[in-house]
Amino acid sequence: MRERLLRWLVCPACKDELTLKATSCEGDEIIEGSLHCACGQVFPIINGVPRLLRDTLHKELPQQYRDFFHRYAELFENEVISKENRVSKKKKMTIDRFSYEWIKFSDYNCNNFKAFIAPLQPDFFKGKLGLDIGCGAGRHARQASKKGAEIVAVDLSQAVDVAQHSNIDNELVHIVQADIYDLPFSPGIFNFIFSLGVIHHLPEPEKGYQDLLPFLSKGGSLFIWVYAYSPRKVALEILRFIAQRLSNENIRRMAYLCNLVDYGIFINLYKLIKKIPFLGKLANGYAPLRIKEYATYGFRVGYTDWFDRLSAPITNYYKEKEMLDWLKRSGLYNTKLLLEGDSWWWLYGEREG
Repeated sequence: MRERLLRWLVCPACKDELTLKATSCEGDEIIEGSLHCACGQVFPIINGVPRLLRDTLHKELPQQYRDFFHRYAELFENEVISKENRVSKKKKMTIDRFSYEWIKFSDYNCNNFKAFIAPLQPDFFKGKLGLDIGCGAGRHARQASKKGAEIVAVDLSQAVDVAQHSNIDNELVHIVQADIYDLPFSPGIFNFIFSLGVIHHLPEPEKGYQDLLPFLSKGGSLFIWVYAYSPRKVALEILRFIAQRLSNENIRRMAYLCNLVDYGIFINLYKLIKKIPFLGKLANGYAPLRIKEYATYGFRVGYTDWFDRLSAPITNYYKEKEMLDWLKRSGLYNTKLLLEGDSWWWLYGEREG
C-alpha cells in the first residue's frame, strides 16, 4: 500500500477518515501496518494490502494470516468489532473458490482487456482515477494503468495477494481487499468504475451494480460485462450441478478433462481447418466467436476458464430486457447496451455532471 491511497479510503463501518500506522515498509510501499478509525475499528495491512473487511469476514483474517496477527497482536487489542453480520454459505464458497482459482492459476495470461474496452474511446483512461471491482489477479487493473489511468483494484478473496504481487512495481495500481456491498471509499471520487465478468457471480447482482453508483464522480462512467443468456450456457448448468458437489481440487481435475475435449478436439480442429484453402475461409466466417477466441490462446487459458465456469457457486445469465431495466433504474444517462456474440452483455452509462 502506498500512503496516497489513504486519501480515498474511509472506514466501511462509519465512513469516517482513517489513520495509518505503518510497521514495515519497503521504499514508499507499506508492507505491514494497520488503519485505525475513531469508531474503534482497526484494519490490518498485510502483504501490502489493506484489508477493509468487517464483521465475520474481518474475524476470519487471523485464521488466514496467523503469522501477521501473532506478531502484531497489540495493534488489535482494543479494536471494536462491529455487530456480527453472518455471511451466507454461498458467499463463503464464492470467496473460497476464487481465492483458490487465482492462487492456483496465477500464471493466467489471457489478454482480453482489449475486447472488454473496445466500445470506449482510445483515450478514455488517460489521466483518470478508476475503480476495478472484482480484480482477481489484477491483470485488468494493470492494463488500464498502462493506458494512463490510476486504478484502485478491489477483490473480496485472497486473490488480492496475487494481484498485489503482479502489480508490486506499478505505482498506478492500488490493491484493496473489500466487499462490493461495503466499499471503503469516499463518495463521488472515481472518474470511472468497471467490473468485468464479476457481478453475475454476486448473491444480489443488481444491488452490487447499483451500489457502485455513489462512488462515481460527476460525469463519471460505469461499465460492466455480465453473462448473456444462451442455450449453451443453460446446458452448462448440468456440468455445474456436478461440479458444485466437488472439492476445489476435484473441480480442477474436472476442468482439465472438459478442456481436453473442448480445446483438444474443437479448438484444434478449427485451427487445422483454418489452414485448408476454402474450408479455412468458411471456418473463419461461421465458427462461433468463442472458438475463434480460444484458438488464439493456449491450453492453460482454456483450462483456467473451465475452472472458472464450473467452480463459481453463483452464476446468473441475463436477457436483454433485464439489462435494459438495470440501466433504467440506475439513473445514468448516455447508456449503451451491446451484445458480444452470445456470451456477454456490455453495459455502459454516465453520471450527470
